[in-house]
Parts: sequence; C-alpha cells; structure tokens
Amino acid sequence: MSARHPWGMIGEGFRIRPATQADHPALAGLIRQMDKSGLYERHFAHGDAPNQALLQRLAEADGRDRVVLLGVGADGTAIAHAEYVSVAAVAEFALMVLPAWRGRGLGQALLAALLEIAVRSGQSRLHGLIQAGNTAAIRVARGQGFTVGIGDERATVIVSRHIAQERAADPTVPQTGASITIPIPVRHDPDRTALHRCPGP
Repeated sequence: MSARHPWGMIGEGFRIRPATQADHPALAGLIRQMDKSGLYERHFAHGDAPNQALLQRLAEADGRDRVVLLGVGADGTAIAHAEYVSVAAVAEFALMVLPAWRGRGLGQALLAALLEIAVRSGQSRLHGLIQAGNTAAIRVARGQGFTVGIGDERATVIVSRHIAQERAADPTVPQTGASITIPIPVRHDPDRTALHRCPGP
C-alpha cells in the first residue's frame, strides 16, 4: 500500500487502517456504541443479524473484492467502519461513524480510502444505497464525486461513481483491457440482501 493513501495518514485525532479478523472485538465494541438510528441507516434493518453478518465479513476480507477498514481514535479505539463488497467488478460500499465523530471529515476520509482501493484493485464502479433522508451521507458521497440517483424505493437513493476511467489514467495500475459498463444492482449489499428480506420472528 502506498504511503500516499489518505488512510495512511493521521488527521483530526483519527487514522484509518485495514481491518483484520483480529479486530473482531474492536468492531463488536463499535457496534455496541452505535446509536440505533445509525445502525438502521447502516443496515436498513433492526436486530442483531445484520451486525453478525458485518462481523463475519472480517474473516472474508481480501483487500480487493472484500475490503474492510476501521477508523480509530488516538487511543486505538474503533470509531468508524467502512467496507465494500464487489461482484463482477461492481463494488457496493457502506459506512458508519460513531455519533461523537460525525462532522469531522472521517466519513469523507473513509470513502476516499475505499475509492482508492477500488481503483487500484480493478473495480469498475463503486456505489452505495443510502436512505433519502440521510442527507449527511449523501453530502459525503457528493463530496467524493459520486452522482446521486433514485433507488429502487422512493425512500432510498443510489450514489455511484464510475471508476474505470480513473484506473485507466493511473500508470501504476495494471491495465486489463477495455472497461465494460455493468448495470448497478437495485439492492443493498449482496451479503445482506437475504437478511433484509427474510421474515423475522
């Protein structure tokens, strides 16, 4: 990983680093500290099943198609989480930041880090599903050059950034031929779709 990566830098009392399976307790602690509305905005669902799925993905992170990052405070405590899951070079991302750390540029830094990893790992597009009322998250995405479109439900929007051209313009990234346009899925995170749609107790 290059030293120029934004997540290799310290800023405003936090830094961003890749997460590993050893971070399971730290991520579990972050989830326990998250407010209920923040968890709902992250998962589009209530209950513990989405949290358990998020923790499980730590073991599946490969730094390319399954990326997990943590924002940590000066004391090393986890204060934010970001990830993307890629299928056929189309990566879906999601972020969450503890309430006390919102508005400090941490969301922007997390999304910038995910974007750079996506570019350098050969992804074609990075997108996320956001609740239409989550104006802060939409503002973060716009700040990183994402366009905003209507989701599959009126209550959601899809933010998207086509990154094949950026990858082609970077001489340090291996070229794999012409890019192809892949439609954006109208669903939230492939790993969690079943959790969202299966009937609960």
